[in-house]
Amino acid sequence: IWDVDGNEYIDWWMTHYSLILGHNDPVVRKAIIDQIDGGHHFGIPNEPQVKYGEQLKEAVPLLEKMRFTTTGSEATMYAVRLARLFTKRKLIGKSLGGWHGGNDALTYHLSHPYADGPFYNGVSFDYNNRESFDEMLKKHGKDLSAIIVEPVIGAGGGIPPEDDFLVYMREETESRDILLIFDEIITGFRLRYGTAGDKLFGAEPDLLNLGKAAAGGMPLGVYGGREDIMALATPGAEGGRWVGGGTFSSHPLTMAAGLAVLERLREKKDEYERLNKMGDSFRTRLNEMLHDMKAPLIGTGYGSISFVSCLSASLTEPIRTPGQLGALFDHKQQDIFQGHLMQEGVFGYHGLGALSFTHTEEDIEKTLEGISNAVRTMSP
Repeated sequence: IWDVDGNEYIDWWMTHYSLILGHNDPVVRKAIIDQIDGGHHFGIPNEPQVKYGEQLKEAVPLLEKMRFTTTGSEATMYAVRLARLFTKRKLIGKSLGGWHGGNDALTYHLSHPYADGPFYNGVSFDYNNRESFDEMLKKHGKDLSAIIVEPVIGAGGGIPPEDDFLVYMREETESRDILLIFDEIITGFRLRYGTAGDKLFGAEPDLLNLGKAAAGGMPLGVYGGREDIMALATPGAEGGRWVGGGTFSSHPLTMAAGLAVLERLREKKDEYERLNKMGDSFRTRLNEMLHDMKAPLIGTGYGSISFVSCLSASLTEPIRTPGQLGALFDHKQQDIFQGHLMQEGVFGYHGLGALSFTHTEEDIEKTLEGISNAVRTMSP
């Protein structure tokens, strides 16, 4: 990408991880233009919506029923609201460092020291830490309506599950009639064609959120899952009056783009392995380089998702949980690092970002060189 002054950057941010096909993909662009010619918005159910929904359900059978919104924040808000309606309990659980959008229900315990939000009614645990999870269930299990979690923690550091942690969460929530919600707004269609929680990590949720890559960067949020829960979102259903649509929900331009994206990703589904290996190799080389430089930074992530975090102290053990990373994260140095990285022609945010199918090995080499130069510039 280029800025207004003509400076060129390798883009890792990729529109909040959304552009897995790269910027301005010609097939997606054509789908949007063709839909404009047929009507840019109707505010009622439309043909692109139906076609996209059918393709999405084929790719993700867990979506027995689904509804569309324009943002991930709305999608997680409605998923949590449905959980409260269905279970008749109010409390929500989430991971430390878990970002699920800007709705009131979930904006708490976002970064160390994990302060309470102004309107929250929830509790937290440290992802991958069974003792922390068990303690939350012991104290609050009878009051929990749902636990929402990203299969790979996003803003909290790109932390994947270890030791079948998602399977353990599924077993423990199911035994207590607590709904499990997977927020796959980042991981869905990014790590594979479809969802990651069930297919990569072996656990099936009750409700599911999608967005970002599922529509190639167009405004989209999806909430769906078990039909008996989603029945509460049916217009006119008893108890469903708290779950609604919106003026721009199921927007035809997003639906048309989303359908084109899914068709392209289905064609490229065998290329996900190469993309994820590129990301894994990048982080391995990155951490080896940082170790050799004795630099207080660490690369974390999974597959095509990568973060680089500045630390306030040396590591004494591997990073496994968001709580560990949060306690060591150096916000001031991180801002300085981001600035130096941009000067090296590498654009990332919240640490770095994610690869697309258009990134090359040359981009990886230039990124590693840029990080090395940025770290040297920061060194006293």
